[in-house]
Amino acid sequence: MQSQGRQENRTGILETLLRNEGYLDPRMYECADYCAGAGILYTSTDVIKAWEHWKEQHPRPGNSQINRL
Repeated sequence: MQSQGRQENRTGILETLLRNEGYLDPRMYECADYCAGAGILYTSTDVIKAWEHWKEQHPRPGNSQINRL
């Protein structure tokens, strides 16, 4: 079970990713969880850098759908 603080951090990270990308990618949930656990939440620049790296290391499956906002 995640602590309330980690859940709040994860939510904030997801909001940053959504604002940056303009769509919801299912990989964002795992990346946000990773960032929250690693303490990457101080600036949106750090979160975006982590996301860019995450996307390179975890390619989207061909059948994965992106939900545009």
